[in-house]
Amino acid sequence: MNIGSRGQMEAPRFQVDVSDYSVSVDEWRRAHSAPNSELPELNETQREVAGKFGISEEEYARSVLASRYGVHRLRKRTTRLGEEIDKILLEVSPGYRVSKVIAEMFRERWLILIRTSGRDVGVSVPRELGDAFLDSGAREAAEELKARVKAGLGLGERGVSPR
Repeated sequence: MNIGSRGQMEAPRFQVDVSDYSVSVDEWRRAHSAPNSELPELNETQREVAGKFGISEEEYARSVLASRYGVHRLRKRTTRLGEEIDKILLEVSPGYRVSKVIAEMFRERWLILIRTSGRDVGVSVPRELGDAFLDSGAREAAEELKARVKAGLGLGERGVSPR
């Protein structure tokens, strides 16, 4: 994450889209132990849904809060992955930049859109590889990620486009 001069997280230079997400057990517990003052205000549709499912508005609000925690966690991970791929691009093809990272967890992948010479190229990063890289930073995962980016861009061994 980029941290600005005031200690706040800066927005990435690329778009981040979380198309779907999951909620961890810790996020669920955190939402269910949050004070009522931290619960989100439900809109009319959400109140109707809670009623249709026969759950209290408070319980529904807690599930909304848990969902927000899950989206926030995945947005941070997605941003980190994009930043790391931007670093790879500086090394293999300095003119290229990440333009958008889409977290598609139900499809078990991140889709990285990379701005090349006037167009975006999509590179798919399997969730397992992205998670391994983000969680461990292991050299093997880093090398595999770099190879996947280069292959997705059609770059040769030295990072030079054969085209």
